[in-house]
Amino acid sequence: MTEITYLTGWKPELCIQLHDDHNRRADFNRFLVKNLPSTKELQQENYFIDANRKEIVLNMRDRFQESIDEGGSHYSLYFTFNTTYQYLKWCDKENIRAFTKLSIEEYMGALYQKVLLGSLKKSTYKKNRSRLFTTFTQNLDLPANWFVNITVLDSSDTESFEAYSRSDLNQLLPFLIKLFNQTYEQFIENPSKHIEAHKFTQTMVFRWKGDTFKLRSGISKMMSSATFLLAYYTYTNTSDLFKLKQPKNTSFSVGETWYTMPVYKRRAFKMIQVEMGEHGVLEIPKHSTTFFDRLLKASRILNKGDDALLLKTIADKQLRPMKATTLQDFIRLWIEKHFTFTDQTGRRLRPVISRFRETGSQLTAYRQGKLANDIMLNNTPNTRKKSYSTGNKYTNIGMMQDTLSIRQEQAQAKVSTKEAQQNIAIKVLVIEQEYKAHIPNLSNTPNGGSCANPFNKKAEKYTRKALRHGLAKKGERLACADLLACFGCPEQVIVQSVHNIWCLLSFKLCIEEAMYLHLDAHHYRKNFESVIHFIENKILPKLKKKLIKQAELRICNEGQHPLWSDSDSILELLPSQSNKGHS
Repeated sequence: MTEITYLTGWKPELCIQLHDDHNRRADFNRFLVKNLPSTKELQQENYFIDANRKEIVLNMRDRFQESIDEGGSHYSLYFTFNTTYQYLKWCDKENIRAFTKLSIEEYMGALYQKVLLGSLKKSTYKKNRSRLFTTFTQNLDLPANWFVNITVLDSSDTESFEAYSRSDLNQLLPFLIKLFNQTYEQFIENPSKHIEAHKFTQTMVFRWKGDTFKLRSGISKMMSSATFLLAYYTYTNTSDLFKLKQPKNTSFSVGETWYTMPVYKRRAFKMIQVEMGEHGVLEIPKHSTTFFDRLLKASRILNKGDDALLLKTIADKQLRPMKATTLQDFIRLWIEKHFTFTDQTGRRLRPVISRFRETGSQLTAYRQGKLANDIMLNNTPNTRKKSYSTGNKYTNIGMMQDTLSIRQEQAQAKVSTKEAQQNIAIKVLVIEQEYKAHIPNLSNTPNGGSCANPFNKKAEKYTRKALRHGLAKKGERLACADLLACFGCPEQVIVQSVHNIWCLLSFKLCIEEAMYLHLDAHHYRKNFESVIHFIENKILPKLKKKLIKQAELRICNEGQHPLWSDSDSILELLPSQSNKGHS
């Protein structure tokens, strides 16, 4: 029988401070008494009922500390603690002894009933079962066979993040851009004024649609809006955004600045690269480079150093890293208090990093396919399918309506897809309307570079030539594909990555190996000397030597790029009159 005891004091050694975005605690003092009162209540030294589980709780606390000392995730530990809290709360309510085979079977049975009633997701049930299994078997060394009779469920009802529609972005992006630009201008005009200001002092103003809003904690609002914009431009997730370091220039092209910021992705045990540029693998709009230059300038004013974080803010006159709670307060205490954004279904619209990431996923998959999408998001196909594959529900309905209407017309009128679309007067498909504003002109080229404007005047000449030779249909528009003319063209862009440099060096080697296909050295120089000279003197000296060595090592280990593995590949690039002279 339990006895009433007077707790002489709350023991700080039983409370572990977790270093996550919310500064949460794992207070094991609460597990020692019935009904798990709050830390504040325990510290007031009131009367509580002893739960008779001290030995188990102390053992659990020690295992938590061991996990932290070994570098365990504080985020994961908190959810393990919280799941155990829910289990103990239920045991005390039902007056069942905790940490027994009967109690875990009864508790999971109660959760399973909630799943059957539709009040709990199968995915949530699965997570709870997994965490409690870890607590029982690994932290407390209790028998694993206690879970044999507990129902196992899958995660088939997990919902993917929903993308923003074009209409949603037209509301959120102008707001975030204006907020960042206005607060940035005021910040750089007098940084110390805003850094040294008391948290309740209004030091900035924001003008939006004829209204003026006085701002306190203006730096936090500037960096919060910058965080969401950066998520939109780079498709990077929250934890990786907060880890970004202030970058150094690492790539080049005509008249622009490039940035690459390494981020250590803990669970994947690898480095990922988040690139910013006017023309890059992330294919972001041109105005984003201006935004990033401003963000970098503001960041360097706040935080100088070789290893400084990109996203930081000021709280109580102290420099602090951006956290999820900063963004939550920005939305809950300011945006939702003063502004109302709604989507096309009437739901409240707010900036969410995961939704910006899903938006990027849809754009990439639409334009470049699933493989490019996996590479862009740095995800496996399973992760993409699970979390970034739904799109926007409203847009999906519109696309489905387009498809059904066109298919019905095709069946009834016996016409092609295009003719059916014209017959029912659908001028622009929903999918085209949604994504047309996002599709940039950037095009990767097989020679290791990229083209900033593949549909330029040269492309028009190329198209006319293709029409004359019957290689293109009337009305068809071809991108420029003169790969030898790329070198020296102002539209050419070089991105510093091992893959691109591997392709570029393979292209160069393929040209050099093609010498034996020519009549003599003069004939070879006529065709290729200017290209080799440009690569060796204009491109390679500007590339990082480390990347060149890595690309050269890849050629040694894997061979040349598949496109340029055979010197015969280069024949297709030569003018027709030159081909006649080859042996």
